[in-house]
Amino acid sequence: MIGHGTIHDHEGLEEITLKHGRHPEFHKTRISEEDESKGFTRFLRWHMDAALYNLCVPKVTALYGIKVPKGPLQTVRYDDGTGDELIVPLGTTAFVSGKTMFEILPREFKSVAVRARAKYAPHPFQWMRKWKVASTGLAMVTEGSEFASFDELPHWNEDKIKIYPFVCSTS
Repeated sequence: MIGHGTIHDHEGLEEITLKHGRHPEFHKTRISEEDESKGFTRFLRWHMDAALYNLCVPKVTALYGIKVPKGPLQTVRYDDGTGDELIVPLGTTAFVSGKTMFEILPREFKSVAVRARAKYAPHPFQWMRKWKVASTGLAMVTEGSEFASFDELPHWNEDKIKIYPFVCSTS
């Protein structure tokens, strides 16, 4: 369940208070408070809907909005140097196409992508909880203290760590 605020009597939960992240908490740099008050924001951060430890990546992601926030539109700044912006309603989730991303790669990078595999850290979301991201929300800002040590993580076993190919066939 994602959202922001206190929810009452939902799916067996009497009461739960949700706190949705905002770009100033995840980004290394932030939009000025003045611009934020004018409705400017950034893409929060890249994520995928998978635990990546002892659970397989889901084949399908569904997003169902029971109560969608109402309010003024926001202007998302891509912050990638292009000056591009996107006007969106509150609560918007951006999706990307891995197929398109692969198709636009130069041939030599496609060759690397089809052979590469990623070995995830145990409890990866706990491991990277101190991450700060670049202004685009797509890349991590590396400073040397981003990761929790494996000793700080909940108990884990090597055989439950997931390794996935960068590129998967859908056939």
